[in-house]
Amino acid sequence: MLEKRNALDKKEAAKFSKVVQEFVLNSKEFKWASVVGAYHAFGSEVKTDLIIEQARAFGKKIALPSVEGDNLTFYELSSGKYLVRARFGAMEPLPYGPVNDIDLLVVPGIAFDKKGYRLGYGKGYYDRFLAKKKVTSIGLGYSFQLLESLPKGKYDKRLDAVASEDGVHYT
Repeated sequence: MLEKRNALDKKEAAKFSKVVQEFVLNSKEFKWASVVGAYHAFGSEVKTDLIIEQARAFGKKIALPSVEGDNLTFYELSSGKYLVRARFGAMEPLPYGPVNDIDLLVVPGIAFDKKGYRLGYGKGYYDRFLAKKKVTSIGLGYSFQLLESLPKGKYDKRLDAVASEDGVHYT
């Protein structure tokens, strides 16, 4: 699945990424959210730049994750804060202004299923975060990443929805 995502034509990926983000931006979850937890897209992940820009334009607080030990901590992204390359190569905010309450969390993944489970990179960061926090979560992926079902472990947490270029699929 990762190979297929990585093999997407750059122009096609950009077009699909924009459509996925537009579905999120038009969702009721985005509209009522005051604080949006996002990620800075890494590699071939669905981009989040449009979500971040629009959230800012609407006066919403944006929070991006930072890996700290075995956990994710979200920090506010503001115009005065910079992103730094983290140990896995993803861009993370500097650790200033931790955000404890997130209304909407957009989550990356390698694959998703129709029940809301996801396959990530195998470290369990998002599952641990979702186990501790009550937050509405939407996975972002391309339609080929949405499968009928995925194997799941006892620590895997369900997402509330998955957005692809085909729309938002609620679980």
